[in-house]
Amino acid sequence: MSKSQDNEDILLESGTNEVEISEFFLGSQSYGVNVSKIKEFVPYNAVSITRDLNAPRAMAGVFMLRGELIPLIDLNIFLKIATQAASDRKVILVTEFNNMITGFIVDGINQIHRVSWEDLKIINPVMKQHTDRLTGSVHLEGSDILILDLEHIISEIFPEQTALKQEASEKEIDTNISISEKRGNKKILVVDDSSIARESIKHGLDTAGYLHAIIFENGKLGLEYVYQLIKQSETDGRKFNEYLDLIVTDIEMPEMDGLTMSKKIRERLDNDIPIIIFSSLITDQMAHKCESVGASGYATKPNIGELVALMDTSLKITG
Repeated sequence: MSKSQDNEDILLESGTNEVEISEFFLGSQSYGVNVSKIKEFVPYNAVSITRDLNAPRAMAGVFMLRGELIPLIDLNIFLKIATQAASDRKVILVTEFNNMITGFIVDGINQIHRVSWEDLKIINPVMKQHTDRLTGSVHLEGSDILILDLEHIISEIFPEQTALKQEASEKEIDTNISISEKRGNKKILVVDDSSIARESIKHGLDTAGYLHAIIFENGKLGLEYVYQLIKQSETDGRKFNEYLDLIVTDIEMPEMDGLTMSKKIRERLDNDIPIIIFSSLITDQMAHKCESVGASGYATKPNIGELVALMDTSLKITG
């Protein structure tokens, strides 16, 4: 049941604002996750799982996959979904992102859907219990598929590990006073739909001395802001980089993804402003896609130190 590398052909093309969503079930509800995060599907076998009684309840344990121990999360337990009966179709979604391989137990898998990010709707804030754990929803074939924010889920289950990664990455930032002062007058646009990612990026940029960052939750809002600045610069008869110095964007976002936003900005501004992709999905193939839409560089979440170094290079900031 491995997801073959041949399936790379169906992944989103650069800047088309499309994504492949793998649909799965938890109880009677359909959920989805970006195919780019799925390494493979593995049949669920309770006997193969080693449990740790001291671990959080949602941590089902660990299992061995080709000689590597993989942490395993039970999504039904984590999301507090009441299942009426044990599913005989259980599957483990083996994912890879943020330089981490993790397994997630689900009740069954359905199919892969190719959809536009425009079709993914932002979750209504009224759904307070799970809002941060969902990136959006898409209505397909008469039902709603809820898109899970797996990065946020992992940060909740492993908070200490997440905090240590953030701390270790921030220690890589050069906080020399002369460099920090040069960063201080730069105007930065950050675009990311994840609340925990926005907080992490903001904290890292503040630590580095990049104190003037404006933040938006998706590519559509980010693009509208850039268009407003372009119009303002044309009205004032001034260069665009007097209004904005650099853009940092995620890839996965409802309404418009970061690759599409970057492509549209490049169509208007050519190479007038550096664009850095900061995503959990950076692979060799995704790096090529970033380059094809005109990105100046890319860094893998949650490595904020690498991001700041790229920003410094793009803005020619040195000690």
